[in-house]
Amino acid sequence: MKKSHIAIIILASALHLFNSAWAADLEDGFMGYKWGDAIWNYDGLKQLYNRGGITFYSNPDQSYSIEGVTIGDVIYGFYKEKFYAVYINIDSLDEYDLIEGHMKEKYGLPESKTSTKDNQFTYKWKYKDVTIKLKIDQIKGNMKVAFYHGPTSRGLKEERIIQEIETSDRFFPIEKNENINMTPFLQSWSDR
Repeated sequence: MKKSHIAIIILASALHLFNSAWAADLEDGFMGYKWGDAIWNYDGLKQLYNRGGITFYSNPDQSYSIEGVTIGDVIYGFYKEKFYAVYINIDSLDEYDLIEGHMKEKYGLPESKTSTKDNQFTYKWKYKDVTIKLKIDQIKGNMKVAFYHGPTSRGLKEERIIQEIETSDRFFPIEKNENINMTPFLQSWSDR
């Protein structure tokens, strides 16, 4: 009986450490990009947009995958040349469901809200200094997930500029090169 209790405690501790390590990765950055890092620390990014200290980039040589589904449209946001946000276009309901399940598993139940004004359904999670929003436009079918790092975006007129960007599809689809590097989406850095 004691051995089974010890085994359960060891297993629970291991799972807690794994989830803590994964979450700490998001606290520090996103998929190898560190919050607050300067743009010149990253090679291969292609500028998409620039306005008032905000610049958006894509990486035509990089895509992500989650359980065999490719996530190709990823935008990296820099404010005053420092990495502060990630915007990801979601192409299918299967992809949306996979990301939603992953977020619920890692961050628990989200705050949810709907807006009849713009037909948006939004899930929102907060982890330390990072806000995660998973959105679907119930009429157009547009789906996105975004990650924001609060301290890096201080001083940004978030409400007006971010809302404008979130409701715009001007960047999608993103052109990709023929030979791209596929990375498992939201996989812990320590697992790679």
